[in-house]
Amino acid sequence: MGNYVNLKEKAYCFIKNKIINLEFAPGEYLEEKKLGDLLEISRTPVREALAKLENELWVTNMPRKGIFVTNIDENMVNAIFEVRIHFEPAILELAFSNLSAVKLQLFKSRFEEYENWNQAERDKIDNDFHLYIFNSVDNIFVKNMLNTTFDHLVRVRKFSFDKKSKERIEESNREHIETIDYILAGEKEKAVKAFRKHIENSYKYYLGILF
Repeated sequence: MGNYVNLKEKAYCFIKNKIINLEFAPGEYLEEKKLGDLLEISRTPVREALAKLENELWVTNMPRKGIFVTNIDENMVNAIFEVRIHFEPAILELAFSNLSAVKLQLFKSRFEEYENWNQAERDKIDNDFHLYIFNSVDNIFVKNMLNTTFDHLVRVRKFSFDKKSKERIEESNREHIETIDYILAGEKEKAVKAFRKHIENSYKYYLGILF
């Protein structure tokens, strides 16, 4: 039983990682047998992994057609940012007293030095900052919900990788620094407000460049 569960988890992680990194492209057909051959496992754990991925909206099961990677469309971006706008500022408020001044200073210095990083590194710094905030909350349900949402955001970011403007990168860095400064100053209300504005600006930006 344990080995079977491990095979299912192996298939789940493999397929999800390929989808996030666009190695399985939006809209691409996924065949159970080929996936099993790639992983050198039977089709049963692959099928169950795909069912879990469908529940998390990574794949879509189309009757009489098969399993396809979920498209990145306006509805998907709307859903991601609806969650982010409503929950991330609240999570910052919950995590506020748990955040480390030392770590925040390190993030601030990295945002200030954004010109030294390539775009992949900038995206990682951005991701790491947001993940640091919601992993600082002592609530496993909050962590699970936001981490899944954020994984979907990572795919959207990769999909828009070559469309990003220098202006938005600079603006986003300023927004991160402003939020960090408010946190370091103990200004919770201002930090939460700045964080919400940053996410709203990101939402408008991704809608603009993708659709």
